[in-house]
Amino acid sequence: MLLVFVIGAVLNYAYNIAMGWMLPPDQYGILGVAISFLAILSLFVNAAFPLTVAKFLSQGGDDGIKHKVFKSSLTGSLCIALLVSSIFYALYALRVIQLGSVYDPFIIFIILALVFSSIGGVYASILQGMFRFKKFGLINIATTATKLISAVFLVLLGLGAMGAFFGLIAGAIAGLLLAVIFTADFKYWKTSGWADTSIYSFALPMFFGTFSMTLLMNLDILGVKFLSENTLSDTLTGYYRSALILAQLPVFAAGALMGAMFPYISRYSSSNNNYSNRTLKYTVLIICPISIALFVIPSSMLALIFPPSYAAAANALGVLALGMGFFAVITALVGIFQAMHRPRVPAVILMISILVDIIALVFLVPRYGILGAAASTTIACAAGLLGLAGMYRKYGFLKLDYIKVTKTFLAFISFGFFLFIFPHGTRFFTLFDLILSATLYILILFIFGLLNNEDLNTVMSGLYFDKGKMVERINMCTKSLNLYFRR
Repeated sequence: MLLVFVIGAVLNYAYNIAMGWMLPPDQYGILGVAISFLAILSLFVNAAFPLTVAKFLSQGGDDGIKHKVFKSSLTGSLCIALLVSSIFYALYALRVIQLGSVYDPFIIFIILALVFSSIGGVYASILQGMFRFKKFGLINIATTATKLISAVFLVLLGLGAMGAFFGLIAGAIAGLLLAVIFTADFKYWKTSGWADTSIYSFALPMFFGTFSMTLLMNLDILGVKFLSENTLSDTLTGYYRSALILAQLPVFAAGALMGAMFPYISRYSSSNNNYSNRTLKYTVLIICPISIALFVIPSSMLALIFPPSYAAAANALGVLALGMGFFAVITALVGIFQAMHRPRVPAVILMISILVDIIALVFLVPRYGILGAAASTTIACAAGLLGLAGMYRKYGFLKLDYIKVTKTFLAFISFGFFLFIFPHGTRFFTLFDLILSATLYILILFIFGLLNNEDLNTVMSGLYFDKGKMVERINMCTKSLNLYFRR
């Protein structure tokens, strides 16, 4: 899953960055609005049923029950996709959703992508629930690769933002076909009947939890579109999307980690909390530092990826990076609560965060523009994280070790300090700065005892190379640094 994340992240970011270079800011903003609408509508089909299938299948048991759960989930997902598509089209046709005529073709594209993904997502969840992570990851890679290649080709043909968005439809079709092929041995049609109503009572709070997460990731860009001046809204949205693309990197990483850990947390939730605590540990120590880098040197990070025309988004990126760092931990906590049979906890807490975000957007975006949108998201994510962390501790899943918390903050401060003091005026120096600072940060984690050899073996599991030598070298470096500091 680590390897899949790296490849998938590279391909996904290649898509977003390529479109940022190939499209002007206003077209890039139009693309961002269309993708945000698709992400929100996809919640109604992908926020509950795929995770429900993965959870029920990961628990083992009778194949007949698994087949019934899959059939019921697939039917429910497709029916909801058609219903949501109809409502969305009607609202746009009646001008309840006012976007302008330039968005007319995108409405049909959004509906097509929604229908294909509603089927493909449920099929792919079979592989996740049955711990077939390689094939599950291959589907993600094939989807993003098809999206990238198709979009670049169509934009080069002069189709602009429409061609860029059509890449998402091509990716959804490719993912669906591959998922059907990989699950050919799951012969659900041989079992008659349907699952009982328990899957729907479980799926509903799962939906609201994931629904709120996706809203938190997309309300801000829609807020920039609808709460800014009409003449500048698409351009400002394009600027803000460039910041959002970078800031969401730790969220995607946390999602990849949770994709692998969710079935394990679900299967062993009644016996121990080792998998859930380890998931949270890796999210905080390994993934959150990405947000620190974006917060400390936002201008350099933006210039590393996007052309100079997006430099105006640097301040928003610095603020938004904090919010997305909080959101990465939220992603882990939500997945843990859902896997441990408590999906109502994140559903309630994150709905409150949504209200906070909406109120903040209404007040801050008209006055501060994209900086106000970034601040709104950060405030809402901070509120959600405090609520979820409080409930996680209340249920006794984790006991705080204040010494480790202090060491973690010191490691974060050291990482940010290294990034700030090293030169990063060019792309080359920025890359060198990131690699050097990250290396020193990892060594500090080992020196402080926050990471150990067991963690290294866990993170590197499934990657076929001599991990023993890597562990030995890290131990040597750690011992040398310890001796140096003692002297």
